[in-house]
Amino acid sequence: MKKKWLLLGLVLLIAILVAAMLLDPTYTLWGYLRRETFFQGRSLSYWQKAVTDADPVVQSKARQDLKEGGRDAVPVLVAMLGTKSRSDWAGADVRWIAADLLGNIGPDAAAAVPALVEALRDDDAHVRGVAAASLGAIGPAAKAAVPSLTAMLSTSERLMAIKALSRFGAEAKDAVPALCEALNDKNSEVRWNASRTLGKIGPAAKSAVPALIVSLKDQDALAREHAAEALGDIGPGAKEAVPALVDVLKDAAARVRRDAARSLGQIGTAAITAEPALAALLRDPDSDVRQAAAKSLEQVNQAP
Repeated sequence: MKKKWLLLGLVLLIAILVAAMLLDPTYTLWGYLRRETFFQGRSLSYWQKAVTDADPVVQSKARQDLKEGGRDAVPVLVAMLGTKSRSDWAGADVRWIAADLLGNIGPDAAAAVPALVEALRDDDAHVRGVAAASLGAIGPAAKAAVPSLTAMLSTSERLMAIKALSRFGAEAKDAVPALCEALNDKNSEVRWNASRTLGKIGPAAKSAVPALIVSLKDQDALAREHAAEALGDIGPGAKEAVPALVDVLKDAAARVRRDAARSLGQIGTAAITAEPALAALLRDPDSDVRQAAAKSLEQVNQAP
């Protein structure tokens, strides 16, 4: 009889525990039993469910709470990013949402860099793309991601990777050869973003100057504009581009003429041979071009 009551008590206890887990909307007991990460007193399981809840109000509040949690929310977001379960609340949607929120937190999410780098190899393309963007949003603190992002330049997520690399400045210098290859991409958006990123790398991208000179003749005006801009961002190290930039001062697109003029000024006194062409731009019909030419004339004529 005693054993019977003990067995009945055990069954009752198990039933109570199961009911508690199933009826607890915070998944607290479930989280403790599974040794999950907690944030704001709520378990990983809770946040996985909440960020994709069918109720848009619940979903929005959960995402906002995690975003505003900043550095304190990073551990649970990292745990969400590493979730590979196929259950309703722990699939690819949870992973890309977690990656996106880490990007929204920005530099304070630096501790999540290893997890985001790992997410660049996720089975889901959207997760990979969002992880790349978030690494860029974290910025220089995520410089360890540069090799992995560079490897992505040969994949279908190359545009996301290029945009992310643009946030690292000179820390992304090892990506210069791959970015030069991207200047020949069939997609014009990839091409102009590659030029822009080379410019963001700055003087450390000096080896890209010959490729950028070629890009000054791109059929897409936006690609020509950013190639011209990048040469100026590289600065005096781009002096071999002066003749090509002078030719571009006659481009049909005003924004291309403007950026070519600006870049000649940024190259400095090494671009003194461009003085006559810049002077001619003082009569350009576009006011931005005229202003850029006037400023560059001062810069190329500065005494050493």
